[in-house]
Amino acid sequence: MRWYRNIFISLVGVVALSSMSNAEHIWVGLYGKKSSVANKSAQSLISRESLNDISLAIEEEWRRGYFLSELEQGARTWMGVFSKSTGYTAQSLYHSGNWNRFKKVVDKKRAQGYSIVDIEYGDGEWVAIFATGVTFTDQVYTEDKLWDGFQKSVEKKWKEGYRLTHAEAADGKWIGLYAKNTGLGQQSFTSRDDWDEIRQIIKNRWNEGYSIGTIMYGESRWFVLFNKNSKRYAEAYNSSHEWERFRAEVKNYWKDGFDITGLASGWYD
Repeated sequence: MRWYRNIFISLVGVVALSSMSNAEHIWVGLYGKKSSVANKSAQSLISRESLNDISLAIEEEWRRGYFLSELEQGARTWMGVFSKSTGYTAQSLYHSGNWNRFKKVVDKKRAQGYSIVDIEYGDGEWVAIFATGVTFTDQVYTEDKLWDGFQKSVEKKWKEGYRLTHAEAADGKWIGLYAKNTGLGQQSFTSRDDWDEIRQIIKNRWNEGYSIGTIMYGESRWFVLFNKNSKRYAEAYNSSHEWERFRAEVKNYWKDGFDITGLASGWYD
């Protein structure tokens, strides 16, 4: 199903999800539309069943001149979104099932001048996507074991002048990525275990002038980050429990001039 927020006309409508059984897996896509078609990015969407196979696909897209902008895993599927107009100058990927080893490599890559643009957990592995050529500065990350601790970390970083850019919750951990000079204004976030509640909150935040920064599912909760930006564009999101249907809807968004700006995989209770 597809939901739009047109920033010039406001929310034009919300279509209810078709009836689903309890705890059914869904894919969620987030989309943004720049003011000019000329600003639309060249994008590709690739899926593979294993982490090894998606890693090989990522390397192939790099050879084609695309950079990975989003990685997501769910329902025995890895999905990657690739774009040409990211501004990145180089990228690399690392994954490990050992969190402490993973953190050491992350710190080493950051010392080499790379920034983390995505962290994902799937199939028992932590995956980090690194890039050079990012526009933000002073990136840091936090690690908390509980949702309450994560909330306090976000609020603390806000007070220090950071903005939250990405979150991942899995394996008993809540991870937050933060940076300065992001161009992001006021932020807020919400978390619920019910997808219908999340949809209503998104509608309310849109009406309050917020845009969606991130949608994520982890540790049995949906998490949505909202931003108030100086430049707001038309925005939309969709959800589907069928992979082929989801992929078809992505193509329809591309035809309508939207770029994929986020992916999520979670459960509809």
